[in-house]
Amino acid sequence: MKNLLRVMLVLTLAAGLTACKKNVKDDANADLTAGTGAVGTEIVLEETEVVTEVPTQEVALGVVHFDLDKYSLSADARKIVEANVQAIKTAATVASYKITVEGNCDDRGTIAYNIALGQKRADEVKAYYVRMGIPAANIATVSYGEEKPVCYEANQACWAQNRRAETLLAVN
Repeated sequence: MKNLLRVMLVLTLAAGLTACKKNVKDDANADLTAGTGAVGTEIVLEETEVVTEVPTQEVALGVVHFDLDKYSLSADARKIVEANVQAIKTAATVASYKITVEGNCDDRGTIAYNIALGQKRADEVKAYYVRMGIPAANIATVSYGEEKPVCYEANQACWAQNRRAETLLAVN
């Protein structure tokens, strides 16, 4: 619920920052004719429309946790992804968006193994997003292996927190 509120806040902010266009009347009666006795070069400046892009806002959605050495989604993990899909679809109705799914592991195992496992976790979450109707072109995946832990203790509870896939929603 907090994540949905965050997305709605970002979307409200984005709507409030939309660009404004300044209307300028062209003076049709301006004397732009040559040979009026004026010496020098005549310079005509045209005002161009300035478009201000809304800055990208990034929101972290629900975090999916995995069992040791696993990358398949549990029933609880699927519920989290489904809640994320609802937030993404809400954002998609008012703004363009990109999603990044970050796969992470605990610090046990080799670096190569953890990078590969983190990628499989990210890919599994992406595949579920696609099955739920999110376009694959809007989703990127990355594996951080064991490089971005959220807990640094060497115990089961801490390792369980680090075995995760995080979804970041970037809204324009």
